[in-house]
Amino acid sequence: MPGSETATTASGSSMLPAARVRRIIKEDKDIFACGAESLFLISRATEYFIDSIVRESYEFSRLDKRKTVQYKDMAKAIQSIEQYDFLADTIPPTVMLKKPAAEKDTTTPQKKTTPAENQNSAPDQQE
Repeated sequence: MPGSETATTASGSSMLPAARVRRIIKEDKDIFACGAESLFLISRATEYFIDSIVRESYEFSRLDKRKTVQYKDMAKAIQSIEQYDFLADTIPPTVMLKKPAAEKDTTTPQKKTTPAENQNSAPDQQE
């Protein structure tokens, strides 16, 4: 998306450090050499990918009336957009460990008792 970037980059340069991108590429044992043009194209493609996924995540944060992108927004974007399916294992959806107090099961209400009632209903253990 030329012209839509907030930080300006000169033509023929990338926002990602070339040395770091080269080091990441060298981690792949199948690649023996990587030219400057290839390095630049990989860097720019990575920038466009990051821009795309952040924009999609931002849309989910706007739906929740927030301006800050959170992890759950990234997870929702990955779940809902098919082109990001390969990231489903890397950024899984958030899972609640227990229900919030407002959502707890209220089908079996418990009778509230006073301390005096608790003493009166205690079984006698003097046998």
